[in-house]
Amino acid sequence: MNRSEVSNGIVSLPITPTTPTTTIDSRFECNVCRKLFKKKSGLTRHLNIVKKYNISRSDLDILPENTIQQFKSILVYYIRKKLPRSYKQLGKQTVSVPATESQFYAVFKNHIHYYSARRGFYKCMFCGVSANQILANILDMQEWAVKFYEQQQRTYIVLCDDANIGSDDENPILRATKKCKSKYKRGQLVVEWKQQKNIDFNGNLTQAGHIYFHFFNSQAMIQ
Repeated sequence: MNRSEVSNGIVSLPITPTTPTTTIDSRFECNVCRKLFKKKSGLTRHLNIVKKYNISRSDLDILPENTIQQFKSILVYYIRKKLPRSYKQLGKQTVSVPATESQFYAVFKNHIHYYSARRGFYKCMFCGVSANQILANILDMQEWAVKFYEQQQRTYIVLCDDANIGSDDENPILRATKKCKSKYKRGQLVVEWKQQKNIDFNGNLTQAGHIYFHFFNSQAMIQ
């Protein structure tokens, strides 16, 4: 099974930990978006639709590899700017980077889990123990999700829900970040691309695409 299949929740047979799981009431779950289906056929139909979102389209530009690599570096730069030293800046974070549809697709192809041509909208979702390495491979940087500071301090992106860690009750940083309510889940990184439009009084239209990263950050001491 290749990496793109794992990241999209597209699976063949239940032979690995990343395959859709069956719940105790015999419902089937997509391992990426956690949507539940009463029948296996419903899950299969869902995954087949997701697979179509990742088929290359002829209307998108094919970008040079060095251009893609430079754009990945820009994305990592802005993500890491949201990993501050101050605990007062921890919690829900949103990173916005201007990008064309072709730039987004060049980086996140094979990892798209939702697409709407009418709305001009894409969505990718990453969570769990494999998410960090999948995104490291996408962005071509192993430590894209962590920033180190003096005194053995690090700020990192939460890619697994650490709500059950025993020491959390004594950690004021984690207690503060858990109070934040959001439609985005702690322990999950969501990547979206949206086409934004603006029309002035005289009907002049301008538009631009943006990539949005939604995630939670936290802090810890280096062990």
